[in-house]
Amino acid sequence: MSAPDKKIVVNKLTQKYGCSLSTIKGKQIMFQGVSGGKRIVVCTPYSKIHTIGKGWFDLTTRQVELLDEADIAVLAVRLEDGNIYYVDFKELRKMMTLDLQIVNLNEGEHWKFYIWGNNIQVRGRSEKFQAVPERLTS
Repeated sequence: MSAPDKKIVVNKLTQKYGCSLSTIKGKQIMFQGVSGGKRIVVCTPYSKIHTIGKGWFDLTTRQVELLDEADIAVLAVRLEDGNIYYVDFKELRKMMTLDLQIVNLNEGEHWKFYIWGNNIQVRGRSEKFQAVPERLTS
C-alpha cells in the first residue's frame, strides 16, 4: 500500500476548515489558507513503515517556523500503511525543545519524530504524544 496522496489530505482539510489551501512557495508538503479570519498552515509529511515497525519523519526549523506563525497549525502525517495522523501542531510543539534538535548536512537543523500505533514521539524525549490515526477510505 502507498501513503495517502497529499491532495486527499488537503481536500479533507479544505472541507473541514471551509477554506482554500494553496501550496506555500518552495514547500512541497506545506499549504496555507484563511479560515474564519484565521491563518491556517498545514504540513503533510510522509513516512514508510520501517522494519522496526514504526515510521519516522523530520520537521526542519523553517517548517516549524511556518507552523508556529499560523493561528491554526495542522500536522497531517501520511504513512505508507494508509493511515493519516491529524495533529494540532501547537500541542505537539510543546514537546519540541531546542536541545532535541538534530543537525546534519541534508536537513540542517531539524527534529526527528517516531510514529506508530497511537503515538508520536520526539526523538530524545521519553514522553509520547497521543494521536489516533485515521484510515484512508476510498
